[in-house]
Amino acid sequence: MGNLDVNNVSVVYRAGKIGIRDASFKAKEGEIIGFIGADGTGKSSLMHAIAGVIKFEGEISFNQYTYHSPSVAEKVKKYIGFMPQGLGLILYDTLTVEEHLDFFANIHNIKQDKEFKVYRDKLLHMAGLSKFTQREAGHLSGGMRQKLSLICTLIHKPKLLLLDEPTTGVDPLSRLELWDILDSIRKEEGTVIVVSTAYMQEASKMERLLLFDDNRIIAVGSSNELVESVRDNTYEKTPCEDDDCLELHNVTYSLKPLKAKHKEPTLEAIFFVNALKSKKKLPKISVSKREKTLNIPDIVMEAKGLTKRFGDFVANDKIDMELKRNEILGLFGANGAGKTTFIKMLLGLYPIDEGELKLLSHPIRSGKDRQKLKSQIGYVSQHFALYKNMSVRENLLYFANIHQIPTSEALKRISRYAEELGFADYLDAMPKDLPLGINQRFSIAAAIIHEPVVLFLDEPTSGVDVIARYQFWQLLKLLKKEWGISILITTHYMSEAEYCDRVVLLKSGKKIADDTVENFYKKHPNAHNFEEIFLEYYREGQN
Repeated sequence: MGNLDVNNVSVVYRAGKIGIRDASFKAKEGEIIGFIGADGTGKSSLMHAIAGVIKFEGEISFNQYTYHSPSVAEKVKKYIGFMPQGLGLILYDTLTVEEHLDFFANIHNIKQDKEFKVYRDKLLHMAGLSKFTQREAGHLSGGMRQKLSLICTLIHKPKLLLLDEPTTGVDPLSRLELWDILDSIRKEEGTVIVVSTAYMQEASKMERLLLFDDNRIIAVGSSNELVESVRDNTYEKTPCEDDDCLELHNVTYSLKPLKAKHKEPTLEAIFFVNALKSKKKLPKISVSKREKTLNIPDIVMEAKGLTKRFGDFVANDKIDMELKRNEILGLFGANGAGKTTFIKMLLGLYPIDEGELKLLSHPIRSGKDRQKLKSQIGYVSQHFALYKNMSVRENLLYFANIHQIPTSEALKRISRYAEELGFADYLDAMPKDLPLGINQRFSIAAAIIHEPVVLFLDEPTSGVDVIARYQFWQLLKLLKKEWGISILITTHYMSEAEYCDRVVLLKSGKKIADDTVENFYKKHPNAHNFEEIFLEYYREGQN
């Protein structure tokens, strides 16, 4: 009773596009199963099949009932809670928190008696939303929206809970709170929970993990079992030229024994070792010198007391910050901490309410001041603002035209960037048809087509697979080295702090820390990783 059995499930879309191939696994009552892998590797396809909302081949059984199609699955859907991928996707911006819970209760024909109200209040308390019942969903932070989405999915007490990347784009603190809710529900209700995620740190929260790559399950086991499986392939960084090894930021993976010390492996190692076993060729990323030599000031961006208000809400509160020449500065914070708002003020997308801003030594007091510097600034937004009805080549030509680059020169740059950044084979493809990692590099090409001196990047690695993220950071490091470019980047992947020269932490619109990664570790000697440091700062003053 309450067990899930998935047998040889495949999903094939139109034109023969494969979603997932021959997936099989079992889950017991009260167990949490993790789907780990990048976007486009089959996690969502398998989850939609289990939810009974898309056609599939194979067989699925739950609660002693077997189904082979969406129509046959109707009888079991009352036991299923499904939260699709996307921040607050099932929410309505104009409904309050309380109205959402009533709405979902009505959908499931739940009698709203005393017992229901006790359970509803318990969910609100677990989600930390008890004080926000009258707030509209459109005015909640990303983390709060996800927690509301989760408790709406839990309102009918499902026996099978399917959560498709509920923590993507959510800060570490909100992620922990979401996991506390899940742990409580599975223990008290015996719920089978299947969760997909791109965050390797969440693996320890799950009994068993299914690792996805190339639209199939490539490994199954506990976190410890999977890590142990690649221990012999993981070494301290050492030079290697062989096709059977891969040298990365601070580690080397090899299928053959190396004359080097072994290094403690992580779950991410499995994807790199699998790439070696599958004979995958990682494209060589390179960046040539600028075409023009520029005099770049020592301080590229200087903010003093920068403040932004939305009515009574203070999104950025008197923030002081500097971005130096040839520096990668990481801007970290919870959802709603003010990261995106700060970048939008720098770009002029939001007016500055208080404070002073200098870009490239020029005081910024008006749109005209920014317009003069447009040719020296590059920007990649959270969702890669590309035109879906134009090919990669057409998009890049369009952005080159915006910056008044002659067509002949633009075509030369596009050809060079396509080769150097590894997307030459996709120049005539549409953005919607591209793997996320390729889309990411193509977005960077669009942002640097005019050879800026500063790049503002807003969560560019969200949802991107482990290998594509590594290559992306390799690209940023090369841009810094070859162009002397300055980069301000926001991200929810705490491990990416290691790539930054300096990190700034924001909390509730205020700057709470600003230092090099090395100094952060000196101040927090017991921290095993940067996520632990981040959480220490965020927990201060809460207890």
